[in-house]
Amino acid sequence: MLTRIQECGLEADAAYLENASRGSDFTSIAQGLLEAWNLPGEVSLDAVWQASANGGLAGIGDQSKPGLVPLYSGEAVRIVAHLWSDAADRLHQHDWTGAFQVIEGRSFNAVFDFEARGKLAEYSYGPITRRGFDVFEPGRIQPVTEGETLIHSVVYANKPGLAISLRVKGDGIKGAVEYLRPGLRCPSHRRRSADAAQIDLLSQALQLGEAVYDARFAALAGALSDDALLRLLDTACFDGLPIPEGVADQAAERLPVGGIILTSLDDIERSDKTRELLGEHGDPAVRDFVCALFHSDSRAELAETLRISGHGAPVQMAGHCLAALLIDVEDGAPPSSAVMTAMGEIALTGDIETAVMKMRANSQDDPHLDDHAEFLAEAFAAMEETPVFRSLFRA
Repeated sequence: MLTRIQECGLEADAAYLENASRGSDFTSIAQGLLEAWNLPGEVSLDAVWQASANGGLAGIGDQSKPGLVPLYSGEAVRIVAHLWSDAADRLHQHDWTGAFQVIEGRSFNAVFDFEARGKLAEYSYGPITRRGFDVFEPGRIQPVTEGETLIHSVVYANKPGLAISLRVKGDGIKGAVEYLRPGLRCPSHRRRSADAAQIDLLSQALQLGEAVYDARFAALAGALSDDALLRLLDTACFDGLPIPEGVADQAAERLPVGGIILTSLDDIERSDKTRELLGEHGDPAVRDFVCALFHSDSRAELAETLRISGHGAPVQMAGHCLAALLIDVEDGAPPSSAVMTAMGEIALTGDIETAVMKMRANSQDDPHLDDHAEFLAEAFAAMEETPVFRSLFRA
């Protein structure tokens, strides 16, 4: 495999040096080369494993980023293997230009637009909207141009997954940029710098008790400038530290569009929980549903995403998958089909009252209807507080 990759890399280097006057010219070149090479027929995850076991990957390039394995590093061009399993990449743009190709696995991909309406230090805020969604099968090629031309998210529905990128360095700002929905743009290299000590001290305070933690967080937040407060909140969310209610109220008041910024920071938890759920579930339908939740910000987008990903009966699918995510059935019977149908209808319509009425009408002999109705109300109330289920509560 590495011999073939070396040949491809040399060909790409020559094509770039001959035909590109700047990095952005490489997008179409990379797409054409990947189409011609047919790498899915020659590269595999097993071959990458074997190359690593034989020592063939040592010294090729920077392997400091987890999940990215350099296969070729030439005069201008790099070829990198992307390893996927349960990862859920937050929305991001790249600082490189070229293209990537799916080699193994099936990935959910969405593209987004961002309209900057304001700035606070290194952060920008404004609406983020989804403008397209597709499912990539092996062989699919995605052109990549650095910057806001491609803001996207990728989650692999089945595992393992493997993609190959063919790239050159971009011309602009170095370092990838990520986006938190519904409206925050952030440099992804921003964390664990000047505020690392603050986070470490807060982490220790949390171990001393909730009251100590809340008091110290509030005192620290009150002493910071607005941009330093945003950095602290961002890093705390990234490290999984809770934001005390008083601090959240303070931030909502002080920061520009503070409510939107706080909601956007919840997107960090959303991606973390998506990874967790993917790691816990092997059912292909459930994994598809989790990927669809991650890529959707409304019930309409969720229904569209499920249809595009091949699920023609989204109500039944949503009900089955929500039951799998919310109900532990190891020690008991799974919920009835009437309950699962009601869950699916509520998820895709937001109308709990009508769904419960239908459930009662269709299951009049069920002695547990009141219990089912109470469960549905409690389940959706709990989900409303959980970022991974955000799309279920917007039309």
